[in-house]
Amino acid sequence: MRIKIILIAMMLVFSTQSFAKATDEWVYESITGDLKQTPGCKDKEASIKKASVGKRFKKYAKLLCGSKGYGWAIDKVTDNGKVVCEACEGEYEGEEKYRCHVENVVVLCKQVSRGY
Repeated sequence: MRIKIILIAMMLVFSTQSFAKATDEWVYESITGDLKQTPGCKDKEASIKKASVGKRFKKYAKLLCGSKGYGWAIDKVTDNGKVVCEACEGEYEGEEKYRCHVENVVVLCKQVSRGY
């Protein structure tokens, strides 16, 4: 009798996990934000390239979704925004150096829908 009660209790405990929601149901939200400036002062073309494409752009676009809270991930970038450059102060051997950042980047973020 005691074994039957233990078995029934175990069956109830482990069967509740099968009701968890599948991960194919997502909640989507669009976020608009600005990305951080490029570090250091570089030529204008190099600074624009570093700010607008590649690993740095993907990293900071991903951080926009992370700012929503736990569980938010990037789905896709819907608008790459506009690159804005500012001249650096100081002397750089007769050349102008710039720091660039991207404004108004629109990112589509997703999160697994919560609940059972």
